[in-house]
Amino acid sequence: MTQEYDQAGAPARLPREMNGLAIAAFVLAIVGWCSPIGILGLILGYVAKGQIARRNNSGEGLARAAIILGWISIIAFILLVVLGVAAGVFTDWDQWRDDWKDQYN
Repeated sequence: MTQEYDQAGAPARLPREMNGLAIAAFVLAIVGWCSPIGILGLILGYVAKGQIARRNNSGEGLARAAIILGWISIIAFILLVVLGVAAGVFTDWDQWRDDWKDQYN
């Protein structure tokens, strides 16, 4: 393997390779906003972070952003499900109460 040198004779610093999994994780985390696809962004973000540490790649910021967005999307999805169930329960609550009154009064 040959090493490249700059004009002064010092070893040249080559740019680090971008981790493709970090890019994919970030895209999935954005696309999966408030949906279960955000979980894939979270998982791939953790995997990309490990690859970046082992391979000395760049893209740690993208992996970190994918992890953060993944957790936010999971929390938002859970909140949407809970609010949807609560809205369904409360809209049916009035009907249930009226049925109960008619049946037992």
